[in-house]
Amino acid sequence: MTATATATTTPTPAPDTGTAALPPAPEPRRRNVMLVGTLLTIAAGTMLTGGLLAAYFSAREITQAAGEAWPAEEILIAMPNATLFVAYLTLLMSSVTAQWAVSALSSRDRRTMYVAVGLTLMLGLAFVNALTFSWAQLGMVAGADPFSTTVYALTVSHLLVVVAAHVALLVVGFRAIGGQFSARNREMVVSVAAFWHFAVAMGLVIWYSVWFLEGGP
Repeated sequence: MTATATATTTPTPAPDTGTAALPPAPEPRRRNVMLVGTLLTIAAGTMLTGGLLAAYFSAREITQAAGEAWPAEEILIAMPNATLFVAYLTLLMSSVTAQWAVSALSSRDRRTMYVAVGLTLMLGLAFVNALTFSWAQLGMVAGADPFSTTVYALTVSHLLVVVAAHVALLVVGFRAIGGQFSARNREMVVSVAAFWHFAVAMGLVIWYSVWFLEGGP
């Protein structure tokens, strides 16, 4: 009786060439997404402001063509021109401090950035306080007359933009304290500063078109 032996063959390992397999290349990061979105938001806000101003001047022309006062005499007498001038000047100053925050981050000066963000928020809050005080002084009621209605539409819309800029800058401040920004990673800071500049520019246009032209400096 003969036994038959079956030979098993083992695969021969491939020779080691000494080179490890490289990991796949990372997907390219999309840059400036937030900045582009901010610019589109600013464009939409600009169109909104233009539409509100067009409605304001249209109502002004119709009212004056009908021989009615624009604004009413009691509103013109009560208009706090000095308070409004200081309010919008304060808002303009906040634009300088907002850009100061961006420059401080670019220079890797975090402490200065914290100060600039804090000053910007304080100046913005001072503007909000002065604007609401001016509303109280004027005693206008939305819907009472075309001037009050269109002015409230303009100033309340602007106030909402300023509040949105405050919220965005507050988020930037907390994230900056957490060390999430650097000279190379500053897209969010630049975007929020750009939106803040838009809020300031919108306010200056409203001040000139409404408060300066109607009530004087």
